[in-house]
Amino acid sequence: MMQSIAITLALCATICAAAQTRNTPIEAIAYVSGPAQADGSQVKGNVTFTQNDCGQNVHVRVQLEGLKEGKHGFHVHEKGDLSNGCASTGAHYNPDKVDHGGPDHEVRHVGDLGNLEVNSSGVIDITYTDKVISLTGNRGIIGRAVVVHELEDDLGLGDHVDSKKTGNAGGRIGCGVIGVNGAPQQLQEATAPIRTPSARHVHHQPPLYYVPHEEPQDHVVYPLQRYPSYPYPYPYPHPFYL
Repeated sequence: MMQSIAITLALCATICAAAQTRNTPIEAIAYVSGPAQADGSQVKGNVTFTQNDCGQNVHVRVQLEGLKEGKHGFHVHEKGDLSNGCASTGAHYNPDKVDHGGPDHEVRHVGDLGNLEVNSSGVIDITYTDKVISLTGNRGIIGRAVVVHELEDDLGLGDHVDSKKTGNAGGRIGCGVIGVNGAPQQLQEATAPIRTPSARHVHHQPPLYYVPHEEPQDHVVYPLQRYPSYPYPYPYPHPFYL
């Protein structure tokens, strides 16, 4: 597994270096889905992260449907693990070990992205910029998860016991693993077989994960922290072996 993570990080570094050379953005995407609610609705859609160069701010585009009208807490959680649904994504991504806050607060979790405000249509399509998260480096969010919550995030300003931890944003109604958008050539190189002169068999590098997407990209690579244990097909990245 450490080899797989190392390969993924190397791929991210390669993409970053290539983006600097060609002056093209780095992009990641999460396919978000959640369990069916009592009224039959279901949260689903995409969240796209674009960083025009390493070290720059990240532009976040949220395209979701199936949400109830109002505000919903929206965060990056620490684990890219959906083996137990959204519950296994862990806590907010908080490498600095500080209190929860709003996206514009001086003190906040790296993963604190505030609230999504949804109208009566239940659909949201917004783009905004965050200055704390990154697609590379120590605050990189690739391989982690985005989570949409049932209630409004109080941004750490409430009286509830969980205000400074989670914003008291309630249950998790949608989530998705954040994956690198890789070109087919990058996929081929990242999963290419390793051949040695003395080897009797071809040994493949640990596989990356991918899942098809209709919008806005046709595929995505998922550098997961845990391997899924359930059978295919399931609405979750599945191992792709050459």
